[in-house]
Amino acid sequence: MKLTGEEVEKIAQKIVERLKEKELIVFKVEEHKVLERAITAINADLRAEDNLDREVETMLKEHTAEIDSGKLDYRKMFSMIKNKLARERGIVL
Repeated sequence: MKLTGEEVEKIAQKIVERLKEKELIVFKVEEHKVLERAITAINADLRAEDNLDREVETMLKEHTAEIDSGKLDYRKMFSMIKNKLARERGIVL
């Protein structure tokens, strides 16, 4: 998924704000450090998904002939392979 740095920051801020409002977390460090950690975690997840996308694209390149001839639907195969690999690796999409 493609998100800008600004979008990631907004998502992280919302998460931290809601957890704080609902008193689901107690900060043991300064709030900005928690926010930085949330941003880092979100970016790591996005990188993992991007890496997975590239891996699936590489796998599908081996079947270009079948895809071009219409025997395989690229989008359907991409989605199926990506979901299977994500499940196997514990990646939440």
